[in-house]
Amino acid sequence: MKAITSTIAFSFCALLTTSASLSAYAQEENQPPPVLVQIDEAREQAISQLTWVPGTVLSAIDANLASEVDGRITWMADVGDVVEAGEPLVKVDDTRLVITRNQNASNVARWQSQVELFTKRLARYQDLQAKQNTSRGELEEVEADLENAKQELAQAKLDLEFTEYQIAQSSIRAPFTALVVDRLQSPGEYTGVGQTLLRVVNPDSVEVQVRAPLNVLPYIENGMNVSVHNNVNQVEESIRAIVPVGNSISRMMELRIAINPGDFPIGSAVRVALPSSDTHDGVTIPRDALVLRKSGTFIYQLNENNEAEQVKVTTGVGMGDRIEVFGKVNPKRSVVVRGAERLRAGQKVRYNNTPDSLTAKN
Repeated sequence: MKAITSTIAFSFCALLTTSASLSAYAQEENQPPPVLVQIDEAREQAISQLTWVPGTVLSAIDANLASEVDGRITWMADVGDVVEAGEPLVKVDDTRLVITRNQNASNVARWQSQVELFTKRLARYQDLQAKQNTSRGELEEVEADLENAKQELAQAKLDLEFTEYQIAQSSIRAPFTALVVDRLQSPGEYTGVGQTLLRVVNPDSVEVQVRAPLNVLPYIENGMNVSVHNNVNQVEESIRAIVPVGNSISRMMELRIAINPGDFPIGSAVRVALPSSDTHDGVTIPRDALVLRKSGTFIYQLNENNEAEQVKVTTGVGMGDRIEVFGKVNPKRSVVVRGAERLRAGQKVRYNNTPDSLTAKN
């Protein structure tokens, strides 16, 4: 009888153990799969208050080119053409100048022959003077004629040189790599000296002109990197020049920020982030990592088991697409920036942490 009772008790315990195992297995099987998320880093960095100011992208070299000679325009570069330095932008008819150059060359030859004639005559009069066969006055008259011929020859050479210069200037060449922005005259029209023909810019020399409040002056310096962005692009570039002189009406000063060609179109509007307070050390996270609820603001960080841990935070200074946070944030752990809205504390997650983009695994 005791043997039967022991056997029944053993069977009952085995049944309970099996039931518990099956229950645990079933509970494990019913666990939701790890949630797909995107993560980024929490970062310790120097933080300062930022002031966003408007700026305009412009070419550092923006020129209106004018003619140095009169004449009819025979050819002109089209709007949108990019002309290398030294290549022609405008050609002015130089027929009149070529005729003038031929006249100048003729005058040079004529006065050259006069100088040679008076030089020989002076030599003869010097011989006669030495033999006392001519007067001193006649000798001086020949010397004066020779000197006058030399001066006329020099003037004729200058006239020829000036005409050749004008002929060279009748072809207006690009002083730098020039993008033609506007044609203020057209081929066939007559232009005069100093009359503007083209507006050109250098597309390889681009910068941002910024009007900034004077209160940021103590916190900026030449060479400091600042954020420049518009709706489609954001870059970090350095301040090239600071003009610490405020306008009496707006109390704004000018900054110039060098950027790379192609970052932004010339003439486009951008915004620039300038520091406006002293820096302090803190922890920042992407703004997208914040989860806003009625109970407060919190983030999710991942532990070594890829489990989401909820951390309550308060926010501080904004730094572009990042924001300073206060709380028990571990800067060595990743934060969830996509998918945090559907997470629960302790829930497992899966992700793909690549250098370029953090996207969820399949």
